[in-house]
Amino acid sequence: MNNNTTIYRKYRPSNFNSVAGHKNVVEILKKQLQTNKIAQSFLFAGQRGTGKTSIARILAKSVNCENLIEGLSCETCKNCVSSNEQKNPDIIEMDAASNNGVDEIRDIKNNVSTLPLIGKYKVYIIDEVHMLTKAAFNALLKTLEEPPKHAIFILATTEYSRIPATIISRCQIFNFKKIDKSAIKARVKFIIDNEGFKVEEEVLTEIAILCDGSLRDASNIIEQLINISSIQISMNDLKSIFYVAPKQEKIELILNIIQNNPQNIIKYFEDADNQGMDFDVLTLSLIEILKEIIEFKFLKLESYLSVLDQEDLNNFNEVEIKELFKIADNLSEVYAKTKGTNINFNYLLISILKLLDKSIGFTIKDEIVNKNIANHKINSLVFKPSEAEETIQTTKPLTYAASKDFMSEFNEKAKEEIKQEEIKNVEHNLFSNQNQTNKTLEFTFNKSEEIMETNKQEKISQEIIVDQKQVLFETVDSIIFDVKQKIFENENKKSFLVSIIEVINLLLKANKDTREENQIILGNIFNVDHEGKFVNKELANELSPLIGFKIIASSENQILLRHDNFKNVKYLCYSLLEESFLEKIKTIFKGRIIIPISETLWNDIKIEYKQLKENNTLPEYIPRSFNEYYEEKRKSLLSSSVDEKTLKAASELFNIEDMEVE
Repeated sequence: MNNNTTIYRKYRPSNFNSVAGHKNVVEILKKQLQTNKIAQSFLFAGQRGTGKTSIARILAKSVNCENLIEGLSCETCKNCVSSNEQKNPDIIEMDAASNNGVDEIRDIKNNVSTLPLIGKYKVYIIDEVHMLTKAAFNALLKTLEEPPKHAIFILATTEYSRIPATIISRCQIFNFKKIDKSAIKARVKFIIDNEGFKVEEEVLTEIAILCDGSLRDASNIIEQLINISSIQISMNDLKSIFYVAPKQEKIELILNIIQNNPQNIIKYFEDADNQGMDFDVLTLSLIEILKEIIEFKFLKLESYLSVLDQEDLNNFNEVEIKELFKIADNLSEVYAKTKGTNINFNYLLISILKLLDKSIGFTIKDEIVNKNIANHKINSLVFKPSEAEETIQTTKPLTYAASKDFMSEFNEKAKEEIKQEEIKNVEHNLFSNQNQTNKTLEFTFNKSEEIMETNKQEKISQEIIVDQKQVLFETVDSIIFDVKQKIFENENKKSFLVSIIEVINLLLKANKDTREENQIILGNIFNVDHEGKFVNKELANELSPLIGFKIIASSENQILLRHDNFKNVKYLCYSLLEESFLEKIKTIFKGRIIIPISETLWNDIKIEYKQLKENNTLPEYIPRSFNEYYEEKRKSLLSSSVDEKTLKAASELFNIEDMEVE
């Protein structure tokens, strides 16, 4: 390697084919070159090290290439050669960070009218354009709006929000996202192989995490590793520079969290902090591992594994998926709050210990419970009412208080086998898997002297069978999760649909006062106290299908509700056909008709309503009564249903193999 050339500069892409990631950006620019329909003002926006300047230079070279081949520069003509040597007089680069004044922009304005010397276009690349002063931006406006035919401007920025709207509106914008990990790993391996070194697969994965989507940062990491490594670049080499945790350490940390082992967790974090670990990188790595474990538990496919292997996954065979979700949520929250700060070590450790505190005790799967207590036949548990209420935690599986003096045995639970071909997507698997995880029993050993004494005095006299349907959920998150599960369970059931004309009819009589009144009623249903628990949990549970809906319009006898997810809309429509739910709605909302719609339908309705109003063709308002409206919905649903047995009998009678109802 030439000591005067850094890895990043040596392997900087020179044509579109060697660009890592950004396939959409590359394809659009190549298409413009092929059709000779090239914009004259570009704005490249994105984080550092993602290739904005590199692609700007490639584009500047390509527009002047004399032998362009399918949007790719030939690399042999005089324009390409001079561009590669950075001696092309028609490509002018300016760093706005150090040349940010109005005088520099005036120089560009004065020179832009002169014709290019050797190529077809003069290309101006202004890097870090957000650093220009307000006066400089104003001076640039007219030039961007009406540039000479031979001039192209390419602006690059890492802070898109600081670019004036007047500049943005005059440019074709390309967003440079973080380069995906697979592209970074492939490019890093190419560079290392080209330099004559070998590298472990785990090192590639860790570099992809460390660089956080920046190929420039990845190149800098490679350069440091090459300087201290022999032929093989190992995890020890990477750890000696950046102190990243090896995969096995991260797996052990997750297992310690699951097993509620605070001693090992605290020791690991203190040792890691003393050695200078980057806890942002650690957090991201742990989330990546958890993601792969969860994906594998759902799909049982190794094709999605990039960090773990089957041997690693075996450590989590007995771990319930809900535990993995809790840990992942906790880590994601920590990362969002502490990224780039100097408190991430303390906050991460405290958050993990807090997670342990929420689940003191240990979770045992049914088969292990049965094995351990096969010889202990205890028929029942007796709770005082207050104890039972405190014991049932709505966001966890059912929990039983017990003392050292007795053990518990529960009936075996039927386990559903999830067929792989029935797995539609991760969300469906979550609900399907929940049917199994809800059967997991969690024993919590409470060392409170008062409960121990109470349990000694009580005699086990009757069997209590807890029906989960009677459990009242106390928090918003638990209600949302329960609704999602019910949506999955009832997804094949029919429900009525709402038409655009129904909503327009409501909008004709909509008024602000009734909307605000109904919004207060809806808010009170799911009102929570200072602990985040529902003030009226019975009401919140009874009307749970309304969770997540927003009132967007209301008239004297109708309410329009909107939800981002169509599945929630369908589930509410289905619930409105149930007598008990409908009666509750009628009472709470004073006999007003509930009309639920999705975000997509609402967008269509707004367009339709606007057109009707502009054309003065809005229909006449049709009053509707509560009972009449839902009775019509029931009838329309029944009339659209055909009994399968009747259909089969008819097909046999008329000797028709495939009989369909239209």
